[in-house]
Amino acid sequence: MIGFSRTKRSAASNAGYADLFGFIGFLFCLLTIVASTMATTAPAEPLAAVLKSVNDFTLDLYLKAAEAKGPGKNILVSPLSASLVTAMVHAGARGKTLEEITKGLRYPTDKDTLEKGFSSLHDLLANTPNVTLEIANKVFVEKTAHAKLVEGYKKTITEVHKSDVESADFLNNHDKERISINNWVSDKTHEKIKDLLQPGVVTPATAMVLVNAIYFYGKWKEQFDKKQTYPEDFYITKSQTVKVPMMHMTKNMRYAEIPELDAKAVELCYTNENVCLQIILPNAKDGLEGLQQKLRAGAFDLSNIPFYPTKVQLSLPKFKLEETINIKDLFKKMGMQSMFEQSADFSGMFDGVPVAVSDAIQKTFMDVNEEGTEAAAATAMVMCFRTLMRTEELEADHPFLLVLRSHETVLFVGHVVEPPSAE
Repeated sequence: MIGFSRTKRSAASNAGYADLFGFIGFLFCLLTIVASTMATTAPAEPLAAVLKSVNDFTLDLYLKAAEAKGPGKNILVSPLSASLVTAMVHAGARGKTLEEITKGLRYPTDKDTLEKGFSSLHDLLANTPNVTLEIANKVFVEKTAHAKLVEGYKKTITEVHKSDVESADFLNNHDKERISINNWVSDKTHEKIKDLLQPGVVTPATAMVLVNAIYFYGKWKEQFDKKQTYPEDFYITKSQTVKVPMMHMTKNMRYAEIPELDAKAVELCYTNENVCLQIILPNAKDGLEGLQQKLRAGAFDLSNIPFYPTKVQLSLPKFKLEETINIKDLFKKMGMQSMFEQSADFSGMFDGVPVAVSDAIQKTFMDVNEEGTEAAAATAMVMCFRTLMRTEELEADHPFLLVLRSHETVLFVGHVVEPPSAE
């Protein structure tokens, strides 16, 4: 059995135990930054606009991922990683392609606001004390096309998006370059994300590969006692259980009841109290799909959970997740079509070299245990010369929400249907 109950401040200690009949989670992992942590030099309005765009994009991406994977499956997605790499693609888009990406990613339409906001966001995330948060962008450009890279575009991705730019020999050594990119990702994610690009994704027709990598590690402010971790039932359906290692803690923490979602929530903070993991648990054992429907209908804004401090008895599975997400398919379902087609307009990226996005892939990792949380994500967008585009497609106890929050930027989003072993 997993669950949490609260002790009312005006009541006796036997406040009743709420069963969490499943960890089939709506695993929402968000990283948000409170205004008080913002650097004084950061322009507040552009940064706020970009933070809002990432958070608005989060729910849509999660729900599209859940629909694509179907019920009964774990999900872990990084909206922040997807947004950061797509921002570099967006910088070179024009016409209909630009309009679709702007709408799909919820980006501000004003270029100056967008660029100042992303620049400030990178600076802000680079200064998150008492936890490890590392974010890196890199762009690998086919060496025969490097000279055609628009100078203004190169300046934007290096100065605004803090990306390195490197020449690559995709034409003659595409698989060697693929392995090199994978090694870069592995290094930046502390070896948590390996083999991001599978054989066949990078070809002699590849013009450019844009990559984002994120690594996070945080220790709980109040750690779980390992002696209080033992096997308990987890309801993967209303009537079917599996044994999972369950962690237990009774502490003062922030708790909320969310009647709009028929759910409750608790927030676990790391040693940086602006970074937290939020667990949103439907009251019904089989309530995950109903919760998703309510979110899809706009019944509640997850950025406004009404937390308040109280004593909470918490039982939480320890788990480890690893996911591969076909971002290309999800983006198409979100209305971003032309970036993947022969009609793609990236004339702001290359001078006289027509390109389109051929693949968009993301891999994620998360390990939650008694000491804290380790998470990583990497997203790659592969651009190819349009005249050489490939035509094949790549198909790729009860539910609760987890929100990793440093109070305003989304890092991961997903859900867990059956807790994989963290051992």
